[in-house]
Amino acid sequence: MSAEIEEPALKKQKLDPETCVQNQETECDISASVKENHSEPTAQVNTVESGTNGPLDPLAYTKTQHFTSEIYKICIENVPKYVNAPDVRKFLKKHDLEAVKVKRAFKTSFAYVTFRDEETRQKALKTLENVQWKKNSLKVHIAEPDKNPFARNEARGEKKLQDYRSVREKTAPLYQMTMSEQLEFKLSEIQGVLNNYKKSLKRSWQSGFPEEHYNFSISEIKQSPVLMGYRNKCEFTIGKNTDTNEETCIGFVKGSFSLGNISIESPDECTETCSQVMIEEVKKFKHFLATSTLPVYDNIANTGVWKALQIRTTEQQDIMITPVVDKRSLDSEKLEEVKSSLKDFYSDKQKCSMFLKLVGGKEEVAHIDGPEFMLEKLCGYDFQITSGSFFQVNTAGAEVLYQTIRETARLDDKTILLDVCCGTGTIGIILSKYVKCVHGIEIVESAVDDAKKNAERNKIENVTFHAGNAKSVVPRVVNNIPKSPDTRIVAIVDPPRNGLHADVIACLRKNEMIAEVVYVSCDIKQISDNIVNLCCPTSNRYLGDPFRFVSSVAVDLFPHTKRFEVIFHFQR
Repeated sequence: MSAEIEEPALKKQKLDPETCVQNQETECDISASVKENHSEPTAQVNTVESGTNGPLDPLAYTKTQHFTSEIYKICIENVPKYVNAPDVRKFLKKHDLEAVKVKRAFKTSFAYVTFRDEETRQKALKTLENVQWKKNSLKVHIAEPDKNPFARNEARGEKKLQDYRSVREKTAPLYQMTMSEQLEFKLSEIQGVLNNYKKSLKRSWQSGFPEEHYNFSISEIKQSPVLMGYRNKCEFTIGKNTDTNEETCIGFVKGSFSLGNISIESPDECTETCSQVMIEEVKKFKHFLATSTLPVYDNIANTGVWKALQIRTTEQQDIMITPVVDKRSLDSEKLEEVKSSLKDFYSDKQKCSMFLKLVGGKEEVAHIDGPEFMLEKLCGYDFQITSGSFFQVNTAGAEVLYQTIRETARLDDKTILLDVCCGTGTIGIILSKYVKCVHGIEIVESAVDDAKKNAERNKIENVTFHAGNAKSVVPRVVNNIPKSPDTRIVAIVDPPRNGLHADVIACLRKNEMIAEVVYVSCDIKQISDNIVNLCCPTSNRYLGDPFRFVSSVAVDLFPHTKRFEVIFHFQR
């Protein structure tokens, strides 16, 4: 979860299917921490020495007692260009194959899949060979496990451990600019991407391009009301500071595991993004680790227990603490000791929710102590936040964002609002008093349950939440809306970072009662295809009249970083 927006590296270079893969199965909420060091490892190894200081064995992690699906890996070639990792999973399930991990390279013809055992891998090799997928005939072969980047760099004679920036520069790369300079920088970045939208869209029209309808421009960028320590959620990595040889450090990774740089530095200087409350909580948890007999996790040796620490806070000064542990070294007795020790250490903490996240296999989250959720007030409404909930990381900035969405959509009491990718219902609930009714659509059933609770808590009666895939739910909802001359249906979409699935875009195009779309994006480079397909000429794939660009406005939800939110308005 880098704090910066960058063009996917895979788009800029010739791809080697054995080395260049982008994992698309990442969560949408991007914290100031570098996530690859406490998500499921894809290339973490034990140190195997030759003599006293011999070279690392790049595949040693496949020879330990810990399970790794890397040893049951295949490469699928001729994968259709525009399918993503979830699409690959669905395709495999249709053939009765359950994957452990799926890695899909950006807009390429291959994907990597790992399985639980050799039997399943062999079944996949036999089942998928020459199978047709969107007119492509698949080819399948065994793939080698990922190599440890530390061993790889050593073999190349590369010493990257010195190539660090400070974590302050990494989490707040624009901190040396004035706020006006930051906003000007972001406006320029946005306009550059919008110019590329127009070029891509013009190619899709081939001839007769109605240029007057697609003068993509950004009108303004609104400043966040809070500029320092604004994050209400951070994830801190636990490990070693190799610069100082401090064995137990909690903070941010200065480099990245893929480059062999995993030194950790405390967040003391990261006051642009981290609040003082969070910094103090990190220090307190470090004191707790000093009392623990269990080791911190070693990303090189792939051993240890304590991996990360998630901290969430609210404007009401509530705190939620979720340590992350690798459960592979913990039997049931040790696990209970961990829970008990956490509860005892934080027994004097008021208004503190405590959870424990278990990784290293099937992920679990256990409630340890305190309330099972926090309440955050946003635009006058109360929203329930649990350890795994998605919630905008800048609460004050989110209020500006939702106010801007309302202004952009020009809502009134005749408007029927479709809140696509509604999550826990934040947008729909906040905007409900300005419209006739709201239909929230979300594929994650647990999020829909939370959305219903949030609506009930706030006594909202004109909101209905639907669990299911948007391409199936949207037509059903639209068809059930009574037809009248003054009916105005507006779809607001706030999808994950990589945008909407192409089928959902096709669904919005096909349902012509949807007159307007308000698209909210936190990474406008990744949604280029979505924007082009909303506006491209009518075709067999994209039925219905194309949308035209009306306006766009940005909100600086992430001061001192290169990130921002952009709200696009499209009409038929």
